[in-house]
Amino acid sequence: MIFSTLKSNLMVQLSLISPILPAHSAKPITECIILGLKDNELTITATDISVTLVNKVEVNGVEDGTVVVHGKKFINIIKSLPDTLLTVKREGGLVKIISNNIKFELSITEDYEDFPATPKSLSGNNMIIDSLKLKNYIEKTVFTVSPDQLRAVLTGVLFSLKLNSLTMVATDSVRLVKLEDKSVRYEGEDTDMILPAKSLQIVSNAIEKNEECKIFFEDNYVEFRIGSVVIFSRLINGKYPAYQAIIPANNHLKAKFDKQTAISALGRVSLACNPVTRLIKFNMEPGQLLINTEDSNSSSKAEESIPLDYTGEKLLIGFNSAKIIELLKNISTEMILMEISSGKKPVIIKPFESADNYDMMMLLMPSSVDNSGSN
Repeated sequence: MIFSTLKSNLMVQLSLISPILPAHSAKPITECIILGLKDNELTITATDISVTLVNKVEVNGVEDGTVVVHGKKFINIIKSLPDTLLTVKREGGLVKIISNNIKFELSITEDYEDFPATPKSLSGNNMIIDSLKLKNYIEKTVFTVSPDQLRAVLTGVLFSLKLNSLTMVATDSVRLVKLEDKSVRYEGEDTDMILPAKSLQIVSNAIEKNEECKIFFEDNYVEFRIGSVVIFSRLINGKYPAYQAIIPANNHLKAKFDKQTAISALGRVSLACNPVTRLIKFNMEPGQLLINTEDSNSSSKAEESIPLDYTGEKLLIGFNSAKIIELLKNISTEMILMEISSGKKPVIIKPFESADNYDMMMLLMPSSVDNSGSN
């Protein structure tokens, strides 16, 4: 195998591979990547068993061939080179990487037959969506998945498909995000599937421009086709919780405020909050939202008031500062609408103006507070 290409051309593709590679694996072959050259097309394959990425890039091919090399070592070598033409060639049991007066040698993994087989390309059930739209949806949901591996279904994002409709849901049991788009292309049967957060982040990283993304799926795994990139992922087994049951239907108190003003105030006030509870309080009254916190352990406190469009009774409600800030940052509109029933029940947070292509709502469970003004 011999080929040459610009370092920048190769690094763009290798950057998509890097997040898949495990630092240490019980199956060391998964720390490797396959480089396969045919004519002027280089195919790069990486897997961690649960997710597999196959990428193709145009190079100047000289001699066809296939090699398996340690993934991170190869990537780090290419990354270290100047942005000029480089040559990669196999000589015996070595891969040589040459760029001007710089030369590297990397051993080849001879037992590449042990490399996990790439899943077969799927056909049949599929959804079509603009890739940048999908990237946006992933970014607005994946941050709320749970890290708790004992509740595996909550470590992924629910994709619920109906006729020309996609609903994505993610929750960590304290907050929930639901996003619905009724303009996708899907004509199959109603389907629910849970995709791992890591797989979705890899898909998001692979999207750089707007193009058609096709998503094929079967019982056990899903396939994303985005330009020259193909990503296979196993699905998470299990039934997603009945999230609809916790979304309140009668939050009668409405409050509207400016997103950036609130985020800035929350960021300042949270500097004084208890580092364990992260408790911050919303004191709401017509015309004003007073945000305050107090940490008795460090004898610190802070407060700041911001304008609030609200006509209900005075209300005190507590939140985890980090969780509410992250929710607000993932709303695209300048104004935010908060729907509340009381200081102890779930709060709905959503854009004040609806987006053109999708509807989104967020739910946040309040933190326990008292009326004494202390944490």
